[in-house]
Amino acid sequence: MNYEKVTLLQIEYFLAAAKHLNFTEAAKNLYVSQPSLSRQIAILENEIGVQLFFRTKRNVRLTSAGMVLFKEINGVVDSIEQAIEKVKQPNLGENCTLTIGCLESMNTSVFLPMIIRKFKEKHKNTNLIVESYGFKQLREKLINGKLDIIFTLSFEVDDSLGIVWDTVYRGNSYIVMDVSNPLAKSESLSIKDLKNEKFVIISRDESPKGFDGIIKICRKNGFDPRIVKQLPNIESVLLCVEAGVGVALFDSQVRYDNKNIKVFKVENDFVDVIMAWKKENMNSSIPHFVNGVLSEVKVE
Repeated sequence: MNYEKVTLLQIEYFLAAAKHLNFTEAAKNLYVSQPSLSRQIAILENEIGVQLFFRTKRNVRLTSAGMVLFKEINGVVDSIEQAIEKVKQPNLGENCTLTIGCLESMNTSVFLPMIIRKFKEKHKNTNLIVESYGFKQLREKLINGKLDIIFTLSFEVDDSLGIVWDTVYRGNSYIVMDVSNPLAKSESLSIKDLKNEKFVIISRDESPKGFDGIIKICRKNGFDPRIVKQLPNIESVLLCVEAGVGVALFDSQVRYDNKNIKVFKVENDFVDVIMAWKKENMNSSIPHFVNGVLSEVKVE
C-alpha cells in the first residue's frame, strides 16, 4: 500500500490527540478548530486503513493500532523540527573531519594546494586530512568509507558503485621512455610509433580499466602492445622505464622530474582527473569542499 498521502500535519494532529485523549484540548493546543482536527485524523485513519481512536460522547481512547502508532512515531515531529533548526545553523559542516585521497605520483600542484588553502580559509574548524594511494587502494578506501573524496583518473570510477564525480582537470596522454631509446631522439611521437616497442604497464589487478584502456588505444593504432612487465604502482613503472625495460603510457598528471626519462605528448588523446565521492556519504563538509573545487576549476 502507498502511504505517500499521509501528511506531517495529520501525524502532528494524531500525536496531539493521543497525548491529550481529548480532541477539544488537542485542538486548542494546536490553535486549530476541533472539527478541523477531527477531519484530519479521520483522513489519516482512512488512508492507513485502521481505526486509531475509540470515540464516545464522554471520552476518547486509543485503539491497539493507535497505541502502536503513537509508540512508534512519538517524538518524530520534534525530531523533524530539531533537524530543520540544525540545518539553519551558519556553521553547518564545520567541526568535521574531511579525508581526501590522491593518486600516488599524481602532480596535484596544478590545482590542489590552491583549493585546500582557500577551503581552510573559509572553514577553519574543519579538520582536513590528505593521503595518497595507488589505484586499487584509492578505489577501495572510497568504497569502504575510509576516504570521503578522492582525486583520481576518469577510467577508475564506476556508476554501479554509487559514486558521483566531476572533472577537475583535463590533460593529454603521454609516451614515456628512457633517454637511451633510439625513439627518444625524435621531435615528436605518436602511439603508432610504438608498434615494435616493449611495454611496462600497471597490472590489471591494480587498475583493470587502466590496463584495458592501454590495450584498446594500441589496438586502435593498429597493433597489440608487447607487454613485458605488469607492475603494482606508477613508481615501479617509472623505475622500469628508466632502466630501459620498456616504454609506458601515462597521463599528464604524473610527475616526470627525471632527466633519464623522455616524455612525448600524445595529441588528441585525453585523460581526465576527477574528484569523486560516494553519493551515500553524509559528511556535511563534502558539499563545501566539492563546491569550492568546482568554483575554482575550469574544464574546457
